[in-house]
Amino acid sequence: MRSRFSPASHTARVLVRRDFLSALKGWGLYVAAFVSLLASSFILRSHLGAIKENNILISSDPLNYPLFISLVVISFYLAIISVISISREKDQGTLEVLFYGPVNCSSYLAAKYIKDMLLYLVMVGFFFVYFGAVSGFTNLAFSWSLVKAIFLSIFLVSCIVSFGLFISSLTSRMRTSIIWLVGILLVFLAVQIFHTMLISLEEEALSSSLLYLRKTLEMVSHGIGWISPFSYLNRGMQSIAIGSTLLYGMSILYSLVYSFVLLVFSVLILEAKGVRG
Repeated sequence: MRSRFSPASHTARVLVRRDFLSALKGWGLYVAAFVSLLASSFILRSHLGAIKENNILISSDPLNYPLFISLVVISFYLAIISVISISREKDQGTLEVLFYGPVNCSSYLAAKYIKDMLLYLVMVGFFFVYFGAVSGFTNLAFSWSLVKAIFLSIFLVSCIVSFGLFISSLTSRMRTSIIWLVGILLVFLAVQIFHTMLISLEEEALSSSLLYLRKTLEMVSHGIGWISPFSYLNRGMQSIAIGSTLLYGMSILYSLVYSFVLLVFSVLILEAKGVRG
C-alpha cells in the first residue's frame, strides 16, 4: 500500500513546491495583497474620520470590517488562480505529460489545493504585519476577535479555492474557466440583488406574479447560500460579529465539509473527463 501511493505523494510535493515557488516569484500575489490592503486602508480612513467626527471614544472590533474587505479582494484573486489552474495546464499540454508519470487525479488536485492554501497563509502573514502596524499607529485595538477572524478566514478561503478547482475541472480552456467563474458569480449576485429589492417592498404593493417571484427568489437565494463560497465568508464574519461560539464552530465545520465535497467531485470529474477533456 505504501509503495503504491509514495510515488504519487512525492510527485504531489514536487508540484506544490514548483507552483508555490513560481507564484512567490511572480507579481500576482503581491499585487493582490497591495490592492486588498489598499482597499482596507480606504475603509480604515473612513472609519477614523467617523470616529473623529462623532467623538467616539470606544469602538468595538474596529479592524474586523477592514479585514473583511481585504478578504473579499484576496478571495477573488485566489478564485481566479484556482479556476485557471487545471485548464491552463490542459491548454499548455503539461497536464497530459504529468499523468504519464507517477501522478493521479487525487494527488494532482491535492497539490493544487495545498499550493493555493499556502499562498493564502503568506497573505495571513501580511495581515498580521499590516493590522499590527495599523493598531500601533492608530491605537485601534488588535483584538482577540480579529485573531479569530483571521484564523476563520483560512477555512473560508478553503471554500473559495475548492470552488475554483471544481469549476476548473469542468472546463478544458483557461478562458472558458474564467467566463464560467465570472458568469456564476454574477448570477449569484443578481439573485441576491433582486431578492433584496423585492423583500424590501410591502406585500400589498406587489402583484401576484411578483409575489410568486419573490418566494421563488427566496428559495433560490437560500440554496445559493449553501452553494456560493462567498456566502460562507459572509456567514463566518457574522458569527464573529455577534460573538456566537456555536456559529463560529459551525462555520469551520461547514467550510471543511464544503471544501471536501467539492474536491471529491473535482477528482471524480477529472478522472471521468481525462487529461484532454
